[in-house]
Amino acid sequence: MKFSRSIVSFALVAALGTGAAFAHGSPQDSSSGAPAFSDVSKDGKYVKRGDLPKDNDAVKELRAHFPEADTNHDGKVDKGEYEAYLNKANVKQQGHN
Repeated sequence: MKFSRSIVSFALVAALGTGAAFAHGSPQDSSSGAPAFSDVSKDGKYVKRGDLPKDNDAVKELRAHFPEADTNHDGKVDKGEYEAYLNKANVKQQGHN
């Protein structure tokens, strides 16, 4: 009886660990396909237009409308601005489907 409880406990712990790994997600925003902010930011604080990859469809619009994403007009997009713009673009894209 103790043996079967150990197996069940182990299975439960393994399942919870797997769920946490999936919940964390990948470094790429799965809903938009955009790279994570940490992947495009050189210092982890902001990105400049030139930091954004040219070959990623998910950030092409951000590159084209960089001043719109830069809401505080400091010439850089911080993490909050980056995520807000991508979320806004993703909502617009879903509305057109």
